[in-house]
Amino acid sequence: MQSDEQDLKEIARRYVEAAWNEADVDTMEDVLTEQQVYHDPTGSGEEPLSEFKSFILGYHETFPDLHFEVDRYIQEDDYVAFWGQVTGTHEGPFMGIEPTGETIDIMGINVVRVKDGKVAERWANFDLFGILQQIGHDPLGRAEP
Repeated sequence: MQSDEQDLKEIARRYVEAAWNEADVDTMEDVLTEQQVYHDPTGSGEEPLSEFKSFILGYHETFPDLHFEVDRYIQEDDYVAFWGQVTGTHEGPFMGIEPTGETIDIMGINVVRVKDGKVAERWANFDLFGILQQIGHDPLGRAEP
């Protein structure tokens, strides 16, 4: 079981590196299935790999130095959970907000399900509120002190 556990954690590590840290769309084809199920706080559904690639490339255009430093990977059955700090510099439009040059440093939590050696299902929860605050946009509409 230990080697299977290490293999699944390695797949999750490759996913983080290829997608979040390098935006390496070619390697993403080796790490993710052609169609995944995606879950986030706003809902879930099927997502083709091509759409996920576009999503990742968009984040890297907005935060060119985007980096996800994972603190820990935990594996159970065919699931791997991981969390850590996401950092980057706001150098492109984000949710209608023009680049500010501000840096972000937020928490991200993910779970992936691995099937046949590739990520087939993804859960993600990143501190979007924190991103907006750190780039100078208060989502609650409060005035600056």
